[in-house]
Amino acid sequence: MTTDPGSEDELPALERGKDLSRIFAFTDGVFAIAITLLVLQIEIPTGLESDRDFLDRLGDVWPDLFAFAISFAVIGGYWVRNHRLMRMVNEYDHGLMGLTMLYLFWVVLLPFSSQLIGEYGSEINLTVVAYVLNLALIGISMTLMIRLIIRHKLGDPRYENDLDLTLRSSMFTVAVFLATMPFAFLIGAWTPLLWLFIMRLDPWQRKRNAIYASEKKPGHRQGSSAGGDA
Repeated sequence: MTTDPGSEDELPALERGKDLSRIFAFTDGVFAIAITLLVLQIEIPTGLESDRDFLDRLGDVWPDLFAFAISFAVIGGYWVRNHRLMRMVNEYDHGLMGLTMLYLFWVVLLPFSSQLIGEYGSEINLTVVAYVLNLALIGISMTLMIRLIIRHKLGDPRYENDLDLTLRSSMFTVAVFLATMPFAFLIGAWTPLLWLFIMRLDPWQRKRNAIYASEKKPGHRQGSSAGGDA
């Protein structure tokens, strides 16, 4: 018995598939645009007539440069995480595509919140709160993506343990952002510096790194603990 094109019996095939190349390309493109927008928001000093003028004006734009550096590192880190996550995925469904769009929505908003913290972070603490909240929402979206991948069995079975560690690590990252949000009212735009120390304490990422480090040792059979390659 054949199924007529466009019939209800064919709909599940349209909602689930294994060709992830278009999702990869679209996601990479959005990340590239978001990173480009970060640097475009830094104003070039005008009216420079001497080296002293340059140094003086450089001092005026350093908050924007600081916000750019932090946001570049954050977006780059999330791109690496997303790339690593999608390497563990075999197929997609409608839910994963929807959560991917939500995830990218918050990524694209980051240049705006980054400009806020660059312009007003030293004066208005709520701009720092908005920036941290933006990052937390990116992390929450990624956490939901990983949870859906596990529940809908979209991942490669070889990476089952790795996906679980990635989920817990993503939840830890969100918790760090939310926990440090009140510090915005105490130290303002310096709040992101706390993440440089706290993120290194992530026990699940440390466990994942330890597993892959042990699998790279001579004589160790790869794929026995966390999956294939990192």
